[in-house]
Amino acid sequence: MSASDYADDLETAARVALFKAGALEACLAHKDIIMRLGNADAERHAYALATTISRRDGTYWTRADLMPVMKEQLDLATDGECPRCGKLRDA
Repeated sequence: MSASDYADDLETAARVALFKAGALEACLAHKDIIMRLGNADAERHAYALATTISRRDGTYWTRADLMPVMKEQLDLATDGECPRCGKLRDA
């Protein structure tokens, strides 16, 4: 497995865990917009889910590997509201 495959798998596991835990959600009208819901409990739960995913597939990522990727996924998401929907509502 190459380093880029490892990173892709780690990013995917982090994203899946964040969605399953309810920390992220896609806009219903704009599927390409990912929203951060601001739920600290869900974000903590997502870490546990990502750890479980890594154990299940045998990768066993360390906390040092996993936390920056999860933070990056959260930082890439828009806060709370889809900006496109917000513009339509405000127009």
